[in-house]
Amino acid sequence: MNLSFKDLRFIIEAIEHQINAYQERLQVIEDVDEDEAADLGNDIKFLELLHADMTTTLEQNTSVKNLSYGEVFSPAQNDKFSETSKKISFQELV
Repeated sequence: MNLSFKDLRFIIEAIEHQINAYQERLQVIEDVDEDEAADLGNDIKFLELLHADMTTTLEQNTSVKNLSYGEVFSPAQNDKFSETSKKISFQELV
């Protein structure tokens, strides 16, 4: 599955929100329901690992990349600019 930058940011933010919600719930039930507390603790650890993995993926996919000028445009436009294409970085593009 290919996820865009926006997709990944949205998912990471949702994971952060879910971790916070689980942590708040854990504080409420920690001394009351040990089974649910253990389940929440496991879910929090899983979400933290998932968060770290997705953050790493996002950072790797948004590092400075050299793109040719033609790669930025559609194939129809690419033909027009193929002779004048130049290398630009992702940061220049944005």
